[in-house]
Amino acid sequence: MADNNKYKNDELAMLHKTLHEILAEVIRICNKHDIPYFMIGGSAIGAFFYNDIIPFDDDIDIGMTRENYERFLNIAPKELSPGYFLQWVGTDRHTPYYFAKVRKDNTLFIEDSVKNIKMHHGIFVDIFPIDKVPDNPTLQHIQRKVANFFNECLVAKEVWLWKYCGKCEIDIPNEHGFINCLLNRIVISILPKRTIYNILRHIQDAFNNGDSHTYYNIVMTKVDHIAVKDIENLKTVRFGDAEAYVPDNVETYLRRHYPNLRKEIPEEEQVTHRPMRLKF
Repeated sequence: MADNNKYKNDELAMLHKTLHEILAEVIRICNKHDIPYFMIGGSAIGAFFYNDIIPFDDDIDIGMTRENYERFLNIAPKELSPGYFLQWVGTDRHTPYYFAKVRKDNTLFIEDSVKNIKMHHGIFVDIFPIDKVPDNPTLQHIQRKVANFFNECLVAKEVWLWKYCGKCEIDIPNEHGFINCLLNRIVISILPKRTIYNILRHIQDAFNNGDSHTYYNIVMTKVDHIAVKDIENLKTVRFGDAEAYVPDNVETYLRRHYPNLRKEIPEEEQVTHRPMRLKF
């Protein structure tokens, strides 16, 4: 790959083409089984400004409420066309992710942090479970901190990314203090991976039964807030050749998430996930 970590134009064009193929398969299943979904993050920015993937971006992110996410996990393995694979803890025991990915077989998108994991490394579309969060900022903070701790434990079952208490498998360790590393090491030595995943899931969905909550969130960050009413009233947008969904009042969500939201991003601020190895 290029030294400056930038995609060549033909690479990015081929990657976008493959991402749209995977997205079309996800949308087909969701439409067939009436599973609501919506673009989030950078994909929502792309839908808002470009009706497509952001020109320099290299992934697609989809959100689903917890109930619909679990339905998708149950339905997709039986419905995906040949050549596609639904990756989550239940189908790929070595995945380090708490969320799901729909990957295309016979392709590769191998990122540095997971290069040593024996799992499916195909080009993917990310699918995130979205859960209600408490309106109380202190409760939000506690939920987020505990969820992130168990997410770190889930990752650590497959790859160690920190300086202390283990051999770091990336060149520059992620920031993590000694005490946190020690606690992660203790938990992963005691609990099976599936137990850690289930604990994390219950932390994320702890507030889903309440009717008074204002926002959904992926729980791991404090910026991904999407108003409950905006997910209950999704709207369609053009996304490449497809019709896809975004939250109602998508600009409000995006400006909450990205205070410096704008269409044109200077080249030095363009962030991608360019992999160590890419194969179409």
